[in-house]
Parts: sequence; structure tokens; C-alpha cells
Amino acid sequence: MKAITLWSFLAGVCLFAGACHHHGHNRMVMNDGVNRVEVRYDGDIQFNDDETAIARISPGGYLEYWRNDDHLLAGTNDKGLLQVELYENGKPIDAGSVEGKALESRVIRGMINLGFDINGRIDRLYRKGGYPALLSAVDSVDGDYVRARYLERILDGDSLSAGTVAAAIGKMRDKLGSDYDKNRLLEKVDTAYLKNDSVCEDYLAAVKDMHGDYEKSQSLQHYLRVTVPVPQYVRVLDAVGSLGGNYERSNILRELIEQPLAEGRPFDSLLNLVGKMSGDYEKGNLLKQIAHKDVRENGSWAGLIRTTLTVSGEYDRTNVLVEIGQRLPKTDSLRVLYMDAAKTVHSNEDYGRAVKAVELEARK
Repeated sequence: MKAITLWSFLAGVCLFAGACHHHGHNRMVMNDGVNRVEVRYDGDIQFNDDETAIARISPGGYLEYWRNDDHLLAGTNDKGLLQVELYENGKPIDAGSVEGKALESRVIRGMINLGFDINGRIDRLYRKGGYPALLSAVDSVDGDYVRARYLERILDGDSLSAGTVAAAIGKMRDKLGSDYDKNRLLEKVDTAYLKNDSVCEDYLAAVKDMHGDYEKSQSLQHYLRVTVPVPQYVRVLDAVGSLGGNYERSNILRELIEQPLAEGRPFDSLLNLVGKMSGDYEKGNLLKQIAHKDVRENGSWAGLIRTTLTVSGEYDRTNVLVEIGQRLPKTDSLRVLYMDAAKTVHSNEDYGRAVKAVELEARK
């Protein structure tokens, strides 16, 4: 009789609200092929502080929850009192019993894992345990959207430690599958933290984990808003190298080359990455951009000349050599190396342009 009374009352509420079972309610559904979970609700629904029981439902509101054959129905009766009906494996169970309270607690946990009352849940967790509590909660909730909301709350926070930022990025790598959500969260990382080795390592590893070139390039552009510390230069190049398209890769490399030049191993790694690109147009433009930088070491110039040989088109190769020749330091060893590269051009006209560039520089 109790079930009929509560169902009848809630049905009347729904009819008064405009047929809420069809279009006046909020609905959440999860189906992983094994379990099907559905939540329908309306009004203001509050849990107790321990998140084990429903504390309040606003007048006219209701809550229905299904997980396979487990079912909860809750609302306020005509006297304003909260009523809860529970069914376990399809059989009614007393809400006041030990079993009923345990089932209600499980229902609430399942709703929270789906993202129900997500703002309230995040606030409650933060008040109790700060950022560590939010990080821990990411392991228990379901779906990229819900997990990303917890991580977003952390990365939007004030006075974060580098360890907390690195931990949030690590959770993102482990728990999120969506490149869109990963990029959105990475762009929330304050660039000041990217000077920290641990944060940098996790950030760039997360970029490499992505599958989409667009999201990767967006995250790398965010990273390059600050000057890359020399110890992290090679790591950045490794992440850039994971981009599959020449267009996206060349765009990021242009931004990186515009930063202060790091010679030695970072410079060699940069030339190696540029040399492996397949497009002569993008490769040639990047090599010319490097030639216009303040290259100081003879070894760097030698590497630049050798990388020019990876440009397959002789006309494009000559154009790069001309840019190098006009700036080449006046040393015999570099001149010999340059002339050997010029001799790989078979067109007399193009060969002449390359030789003329280095000879004019030598006369200055």
C-alpha cells in the first residue's frame, strides 16, 4: 500500500509539473554492456554530509534511480515528509532496515560516480580533504566528463604545489581517453609550473599520449607561451616529433625556433627533427629561419649545412644554402663543407647562386 501511495503522489506531482516523466525531468544514463544505470530527478536534492542518505528533496521534487533490478524512488508526500522506497533485485526492501540503509548508500555512491550533484560533491570533498581528496576521487567516478570536472577544479585552484599539478596531469593521462578533455585541462596548467621538471615531464608525456595532431599542437602552443628552459628543450622536441603532419609540426617548430637558440645537444636534436620532415617547403623554411638566428658555434653551422642535404629538391636546397652562405662564419673548414654541399646541386645556375652567396660573404 505504501508503494502505491508514494507512486500515486509522485505521479500527481509530475502531472501538475507538466508530464515530467516525459520532458520535465533531468535524466542521466550509463550502460557499459554489463550494468545499466539510469537516474531521473527534479527539484533540489541534498545528501547528508556522509553521502549515505538523502537528507532533503524540495517540495514537488523527486528522485528515481535504477541499476539493473535495484531501484530507488524518493520524494516528499502531501505532508512535506521525505519518503523513500527501495527495491533490491526487484524485491521491496524496508528503507529503515540495515539492508535498506546500505542499499540507499550504494545508490547515492552510484549517482555520485555518474556525476550527480557534481559541484556540491566537489565542494564537500575539498572542504574535507583539499586537493588530495579530489585527486583520489578521480579514481572512483565514471566517464571522462566527470573525471575532468574534478581535475579542472584542481587546476583552477590557487596556491597549488608543483607536486599537485604534476599529480593532476598524471591522473589525466591515466584516467581520461578524450584528447579534447586532455587538451582542455593541459591549457589550464599555469605556464609558471612548466619550468618544474616533474610538471614538464608529465605535461609533455601527456601530449605524446594524444592521438589527434590538432589537440597536440594546441597543448604545445600553450607550453611555448614561456621560454623553454634549456634542460627541457630535447623533451619538447620529442613531443613535437610525435605530431604526424608536417603542417602542425612546422607551425610548432617555427614558434620554438623564435625562442632563444640553445646550441649543443638541443640544437642537434632540432636539426635532426627538421631533417626527418618529408616536405621540402616546410623543411626549407625552417632551415632558413634557423640560419637567421644568432648561431655562434662552428659545429652548429656544420650541422645546419649537413641538414640542408636532406632537402630533396635542388632549387629548394639552393635557396637554403644561399641563406646559410650569406651568414656563414669565415672559416676554412666550414667553407669546404659548404662547397661540398653546393656541389650536390647539378644546375649550373643554382650552383652559381650558392657559390656567389658564400663568396660575397667572404669579401666583407
